[in-house]
Amino acid sequence: MTRKTNHISIVQFDEHLISRLRVRKSSKGVDVIGFDQERGEWSAEDGTLEAALKEFAEKHLLAEDLVYTVLPRHDMTARILTLPSQDPEELEGMVRLSAEEYVPFPAEELVVDQCVLRKTPDGQSKVLAVFTHRDVVDTHIALLKSAKLDPVQVYLSTACLASAAISAKREGPRRYALVNLASGGLEAIVLEGGCLEYGRAIASVQDWGLADEAATEVMEELSVEVRASLSAYRRESEDGEGVEAVYLCSDWADVAHHCGTLEHEVGFECSPAPFMKALVLHGAEHLTALPLAALGAALAAQDRAAVTIRLLPESVIEQREHAKSKANAIRFGGLAAAILCAVVGVYVQAVHQRRSYIRELEARIAEVEPRAEGIISKQRQLGILQKQVDRSGSVIELLAALCNLYPESEINITRLQFAHGEGMDVWGRAMKLQDVETLARTLIETGKSTIPQFARAQQVYELRVRERNLDVLHYNITLPFPEAEESESEGADLE
Repeated sequence: MTRKTNHISIVQFDEHLISRLRVRKSSKGVDVIGFDQERGEWSAEDGTLEAALKEFAEKHLLAEDLVYTVLPRHDMTARILTLPSQDPEELEGMVRLSAEEYVPFPAEELVVDQCVLRKTPDGQSKVLAVFTHRDVVDTHIALLKSAKLDPVQVYLSTACLASAAISAKREGPRRYALVNLASGGLEAIVLEGGCLEYGRAIASVQDWGLADEAATEVMEELSVEVRASLSAYRRESEDGEGVEAVYLCSDWADVAHHCGTLEHEVGFECSPAPFMKALVLHGAEHLTALPLAALGAALAAQDRAAVTIRLLPESVIEQREHAKSKANAIRFGGLAAAILCAVVGVYVQAVHQRRSYIRELEARIAEVEPRAEGIISKQRQLGILQKQVDRSGSVIELLAALCNLYPESEINITRLQFAHGEGMDVWGRAMKLQDVETLARTLIETGKSTIPQFARAQQVYELRVRERNLDVLHYNITLPFPEAEESESEGADLE
């Protein structure tokens, strides 16, 4: 696909001339980049015009630009109408309903467009209405497409000429005629106070570029048609007055040598159109003629034309919108597919990395596991050995600590039962219950501070017995070790 630039090419062609005005987008005037032309004798019937246009497009890289084209006024019917409305939709309806009054074709075979030239104080509008047979536009577009050019829009020469003259805003005659010597025809428009008032065009095979001495027939036809156009305008004008000056322009011919003869024939001041200097801000050196129609089209392509007629058929616009929507849908679908593929790719990559990491960990476990089991076995053995070697909490140590807590008299120990890791029981005799309770409390307090095995000392029983004529108290104190209680709790939970 050709990459589009931001430049605009205005293409005009017929069986004698192909021209391209290339401009750069700008906010004021026209910025000309190039002006290319090629003359020849071609025919649409035998394909030579199509071949020449294709060669011209390839030579000048037209497909890289935004292409617009202009249809000559003499290939269609145009009228300036006064309509009793100022509503755009109503005006459009009126023009379409009146189409068959001006052309002998049914409305469905026509390309119709209109442009409001000015609104009158009485609520009416002066409108430029154009009626073109569909075949004229379709043939023009088909030739461009054969050269791989897809025009953005099709303009009318009359509207382009008027837009160029109005945009120049030149001081001078208030009412003047602008005559365009186009390839294949002649067109004359009249402007008054910056508004298009009249237009007329005829097809012609004359070569407007011939010099005076070799172009008697050319000058005669030019004089006759200009006089006819000016007379027709005078008849149609509201005040019956004619123009004050006549200006000439052409996309390819040098009009300067026509002005003297024409001025003598029509009786009005006649000179080359002076609008171009005010209109072309940059690149005027590229122009070899006065291509006001192409310059007006350049303004229209940038939405800065005072008069705009668009002749691109609605069906073509709808096809483009459909193709654009389809292309957008394809691009969106492709983008969605790409995103989905990316997400799936990321997921697959993550799963692959995770599985690889799991396999790596499993390999490490398999490598370390034998050594780990040996280490755990040795830890267990060391724990058992530590318990065997560790003398803290032994029966001797606990008995010694217990003896240190007993008072020197009034209470003794008669029996001691020790279970390693579980607890111990103490039996003895005492003279008073208070001594036993004091001993139990002492054991508990000692367990809280220094010997944890004593922390849960409990009195099991006290029994008064008569011995040797004395009342003696037999007692039993149990001291469960904390480890024993936790083991019992775990055993109970398991059950």
